[in-house]
Amino acid sequence: MKKGYAAYRTVNVDTADQGKLILIAYDVAIKNCKQSIKLFDSRGEIEKRTRHIFKAQDAISELMSALNMETGEISRNLYKLYEYIMHNLVQANVKSEKHFVSEALKHLTMLRDAWNEAIFSIKKSSDDQRGNDASTQESFAVTG
Repeated sequence: MKKGYAAYRTVNVDTADQGKLILIAYDVAIKNCKQSIKLFDSRGEIEKRTRHIFKAQDAISELMSALNMETGEISRNLYKLYEYIMHNLVQANVKSEKHFVSEALKHLTMLRDAWNEAIFSIKKSSDDQRGNDASTQESFAVTG
């Protein structure tokens, strides 16, 4: 069963558009933050908790590397916010305090929701535009 899921996940990532890949990276970071928070109260689970934090950091690194810094101030501000989130995750490990992960999770969730809304709006606008182009072509074909 796990092999089938891994194959599906690989195909899903390989065929995803850039917007979907961004959401996947957020989902990975959010999921691992939540899992690490659950493990903070279990002293015997430090290694497992640390692995989840590292996975969240890896996902954030992917988001940072995906930024096009030539697009302007938005990219620079996002980069700074990602740095802040990374700093919180490092502090969570160093100081063994879950409130740092909770803070990171709050920002990641907010950013994921914003990206999801933006991607949906762009897709809807693109679909509407294609619909308008198709109806223009149809009327041209009928009249031309």
